[in-house]
Amino acid sequence: MGKVGKIRRFEELGIFTKTGTVVGNQGRTATSTTASTSTSGGNYYVAPTTRTTVSTSSTHLQRLFVQQADGEEFDAEFPDIDFGVREGHSVAVVYAGPQRTGRGYPMALVNLTSGKHQVFPQRVKLILSHFIKIGLIAWIALLVLMLFTTRDGLGWFGTLLWMGGAGVLGWEIWRWLSLYRQVRLEIDGAARALLNNRGANLTPP
Repeated sequence: MGKVGKIRRFEELGIFTKTGTVVGNQGRTATSTTASTSTSGGNYYVAPTTRTTVSTSSTHLQRLFVQQADGEEFDAEFPDIDFGVREGHSVAVVYAGPQRTGRGYPMALVNLTSGKHQVFPQRVKLILSHFIKIGLIAWIALLVLMLFTTRDGLGWFGTLLWMGGAGVLGWEIWRWLSLYRQVRLEIDGAARALLNNRGANLTPP
């Protein structure tokens, strides 16, 4: 699909759909493992106890192969679909991404035959700007730099600078969360609109 890109404003969002008949599907399971280490106890005479906890989670991925009305095929993969999809079903896939690139990730699956749909909100994060992460790193780095380069702590100027950075970062977090909610609602609205018009989209037997 190439590079999709990211958005910082709702006005940059582009949504498009692909519709067709399922002609095949493949399922697979993806497993991820995370480890966390904690230390407890310990004093002058006894060494602290270190415990490592390993957790494993599995996600079932289903790839659908869909034939469009013009005969062309496309495929899209989704995690943990909540409803059944089989060959012969008419489906629609809602994509979202930046308007400027004309590309997007599959964000929602609509089964036009059964009348069910599902939005995959975790994918919305893929198209949102990472400015918050960059700002958070810069804010922490600035704080650490000032603490280690001044003898009397932050001082009044450093405190004002730190508070200003915290305010900007807080604004960006609020803006990001608002954008996330807007995009998610827009995707869900597009999926519901397809269901409302599904009679015109169903492929005749």
